[in-house]
Amino acid sequence: MMGLPGDDGLIPRICEAIFQRVQESSTEDASYRVQVSYMEIYNEKIRDLLDPRKKEPLKIRTHPVNGPYVEGLTRFAVKSFENVVRLMELGNKSRTVASTNMNDVSSRSHAIFTLIFAQSVKDPETGVTQSKSSNINRNPFFEASCRPHC
Repeated sequence: MMGLPGDDGLIPRICEAIFQRVQESSTEDASYRVQVSYMEIYNEKIRDLLDPRKKEPLKIRTHPVNGPYVEGLTRFAVKSFENVVRLMELGNKSRTVASTNMNDVSSRSHAIFTLIFAQSVKDPETGVTQSKSSNINRNPFFEASCRPHC
């Protein structure tokens, strides 16, 4: 999902395309906000990869309208694709890794990188602003359940 050096994976390509599209479609009447979060699940504990100083595991909560979320998970506002790459690299350095026979830096956890995208567009005729938002993330549980079919 993240790719290899010199061969970007799906997540970096999606992020780059989103920022290109935002740049192309920015107008006076449209605004965009992009945030990222990055967490890992290891030994049934959730850690914030963008704030490795947090020592206590994070907890999953349920909001009555928005559904499940991770309480205390850091979100960073990003203004460019380069900001996203820097945060991915920071989070990857915090991941839990250990050596295996096949890979000396094998990941020992499930990581979830989330891009939170919000768009507000003002109708010039009515003056009404409509807002939309979307969470785009890598879901390791889906990936594991669809192998080898994916």
